[in-house]
Amino acid sequence: MRPQELHAYREHEREKMEKKLNEYVHICRRLKVNCNKEAIQNDDIAKGIIELISLHGITKLVMGAASDKNYSKTMKAPTSKTALKIMEGAPSSCKIWFTCKGSLIFTREANAEVPAVPSSPAATNAAQLPVFNISSQMRSMMIHKLENEASSSNASTVNDVGRSRRDVSCSQSERTRGTLLQPFEDAESTFNGKQRRPWCSEDFSVHSDKSQSSCCSSSPNDGAVSVYRTEAVDNNDISEIGSNMHPSTDDSCGNISPTPHDKLKEALNEIQFLKNEVQEECNKRRNAERELHSALQKTKELEKSYMNELRQQKVLQEMHEIKRQENDAMRREQEEAYAALYNANEQKVRLEHQISEIELYVKHNEDKLATTKHQLEVLEADYDRLQHERDAAIREVAELQEKNQQRVLAPSETLNTKFSLIELQQATQDFDPTLKIGEGGFGSVYKGILRNTTVAIKLLHPQSMQGQSEFHQEASVLSTVRHPNLVTLIGTCPEAFGLVYEFFPNGSLEDCLACKNNKPPLTWQTRTRIIGEMCSALIFLHSNKPHPVVHGDLKPDNILLDANYSSKLGDFGICRLLIQTNTCSTTLYRTTNPRGTFSYMDPEFLTTGELTPRSDVYSFGIIILRLLTGKPPQRIAEIVEDAIEQGNLHSIIDNSAGSWPFIQANQLAHIGLRCAELSRRRRPDLTVDVWKVVEPLMKTSSMTARPLSSTNLSDDTCIPSYFICPILQEIMNDPYIAADGFTYEGEAIKGWLDSGHSTSPMTNLKLEHSLLVPNRALRSAILEWQQQEQH
Repeated sequence: MRPQELHAYREHEREKMEKKLNEYVHICRRLKVNCNKEAIQNDDIAKGIIELISLHGITKLVMGAASDKNYSKTMKAPTSKTALKIMEGAPSSCKIWFTCKGSLIFTREANAEVPAVPSSPAATNAAQLPVFNISSQMRSMMIHKLENEASSSNASTVNDVGRSRRDVSCSQSERTRGTLLQPFEDAESTFNGKQRRPWCSEDFSVHSDKSQSSCCSSSPNDGAVSVYRTEAVDNNDISEIGSNMHPSTDDSCGNISPTPHDKLKEALNEIQFLKNEVQEECNKRRNAERELHSALQKTKELEKSYMNELRQQKVLQEMHEIKRQENDAMRREQEEAYAALYNANEQKVRLEHQISEIELYVKHNEDKLATTKHQLEVLEADYDRLQHERDAAIREVAELQEKNQQRVLAPSETLNTKFSLIELQQATQDFDPTLKIGEGGFGSVYKGILRNTTVAIKLLHPQSMQGQSEFHQEASVLSTVRHPNLVTLIGTCPEAFGLVYEFFPNGSLEDCLACKNNKPPLTWQTRTRIIGEMCSALIFLHSNKPHPVVHGDLKPDNILLDANYSSKLGDFGICRLLIQTNTCSTTLYRTTNPRGTFSYMDPEFLTTGELTPRSDVYSFGIIILRLLTGKPPQRIAEIVEDAIEQGNLHSIIDNSAGSWPFIQANQLAHIGLRCAELSRRRRPDLTVDVWKVVEPLMKTSSMTARPLSSTNLSDDTCIPSYFICPILQEIMNDPYIAADGFTYEGEAIKGWLDSGHSTSPMTNLKLEHSLLVPNRALRSAILEWQQQEQH
């Protein structure tokens, strides 16, 4: 930091410190406690506080155990680092209280060897003041057991009475000096063997009718004095005790002074006086409490009226604010109206000027307008002629559409040709076994030449009801639907339950995957294109109107390849036209006898017998995984899923297809696993989810299928690595820079982003944006390099 910034920062921190310490100084002054502020500067708070303790000899410290937000009822020790350091490093002579949120958490006691701060003299004197106990004094005066024999002298009795008198006098003097601290604290005292409750104001009332007295005397010859004592004394009858405690006279004893009796009466009078004072104090206290209660009631009423006033004031303020906002809005509207009026005036002036210019222009161009009018008439005549021609063309188009519609409505008569059994026999040389190209439970397929055209003839078993139903089903479906990736039905032979198709020289997809008849393996570009073509065909079938079509037996054996390895879907013998049910929102077909190939069939179709478009999605997912890995269909989904989880997808990819781009292979693996989900609800929609991924991959594969020889480069030419697109692995024609800093072929990176990806194809990190910048410098370098290589 610069010195100015450091100085400003320290001043700011010092102001914060002074503000906080001033709050504590204010509290201490309010409580009339002298205090001083001490501060120290240190980078470590704990070290600074420890240094202050040592510097000033602090022996008592209160500090926080943790911040208030970290407080909990179970906290038993400090948790902040500063508190822990101070607890460990502070001098042992300092006692520390750790608090949090107003609660004492832990106390670190000081070392016993360090002298403690002496207590104040007032506290010491208060602790040494004697406690005056009226019960014990009265018991010493009134209760005397006859412990001596009858020969006790009068002197001892007199001495006892005199001693009692001195005790009472001492008590009275102590009360007079103000040292009577606890006159009524004796909780229980024993009087003549009976329990007494603590003294209170009621104990000083006189009830003479509740006491009994008895007299015990001795013989005059023995020289004893007769003494009266109470047999049973009520706890509230103290005055009667004094009246009964007087000595009896006898001739042998002489006269005894009544002074102790008078002193006792004086003591009782003093007690009665004190009781009256206590009673008066109680009355004053009750009056004060009543006045306090009345004051509290008045305070609550005042507070309530104050709150009402505050609410009314708040309402008035809100109304005032609303009025102010309305005034501001009206003022703004007025200003806007003034501005609009000013603009309108300016526009009016401008329009008037333009009108004058237009009038001048019209005057100068009247001749041109006449010429233009003539040309307009000519154009109108041409327009009418073209209008008649357009109407005639529309009528012709309508007639052609009507003819095409009639052709669709009668497919068996217009689209398909009916052949006789004799024609089929001639085409196949009477069904020569050497011309048989396929056989299954449905029947046999032969290669033949029919009317100078190479065709495939499929004969179903006529004696089987299943073969008849498959014949009618397939003829009906293929006669009403047309798609580039569906097999074309040339004609039928109802006599022999035969179907005539176009011939596919490369056989089925299963034959190519198995490399039957030494066929070369399919390249990854061709496999990607086949996936896209099958996805397009299934979307067409599932969206057919008015009834969707479900193939029901989608597998590589039913995918045929023509001479250009374009795929077409065939074998619609068990397909179904679905109808909408009343109880289900999705179209389905129910059967109790599911038919198809087990490895490619929907598990839910096998268990429930319900055939839906999602059943074809499952089979399509298995085919994607087969084309990617080249492995058999059994448990292929589990194998691919385990490889992805372990990060070993490259280890199961079919290398015979060439060098798969890992990005495309990863996409196909994930979309295949989603399609092959066991639960029908979790499978993706072909139109919404799958096609967005497959279409860009199909376009990319068609681009990469072009050989590098198209650039007229020799095999030994060294191509700079930065000329090669990371996605297509070929020389770029239109390079673009993406957000990750890499350069890609424009069409490839656009297809990557349009397919829903938001990550980099190279780093797999999220792209900051989807903007692409043309790399014209690289494009110029590539063109210059290609020209040099051509020369």
